[in-house]
Amino acid sequence: MITVAATPSDQLSLLHELAPDLTPLLDIVFILLVFFMLSAGVALQSLDIQLPSSVVQTQSPLPPSPHVVLEIQRHHYVLGGRKMSTFNELKEAVSTAVAVQPGREFVIAGDREIAIGRLLKVLTYLQSQGIVSANILMQEEHN
Repeated sequence: MITVAATPSDQLSLLHELAPDLTPLLDIVFILLVFFMLSAGVALQSLDIQLPSSVVQTQSPLPPSPHVVLEIQRHHYVLGGRKMSTFNELKEAVSTAVAVQPGREFVIAGDREIAIGRLLKVLTYLQSQGIVSANILMQEEHN
C-alpha cells in the first residue's frame, strides 16, 4: 500500500471543496431577523364604539359650521348668504356674527376683479374686531 502525503495547500483546497456555501443561508437568516424585528413591536389598538340601539338615536342635529364665509364681490358683500351693499352693513353683520358665536373662523372669498383696497379694508376691520383666524379662499387657474 502506497500513501501519498498531501501538502498543506492540497488539504486546504480539499476542505474548501467539501464545505457547503453558507451565503444563501445567511441571506435568509437576515431576512427572517428583519421580519421578526418589525412584526414583534406591533401594538394593536382598538376603539370602543357604542352603536345606537334604534334609528331615533342616530338622528341628531348637525353642529354649527366652524367657519363663516365672507364674499367680497364687485358691488356688494355677502356674509353667510346675506347680501349687503355697504361696508357699514358688513360691519354690523360681522359684529352680530361674532357676538352670536365667538371664535368662529372667517373664510374670505373674493372675486378676482375686486380692488385690493376693498380686501385690505375688510381684513383691517376683522383684525380690529379681534378676529385673527381669517383664511383667504383662492381658486387655482387652469390655463
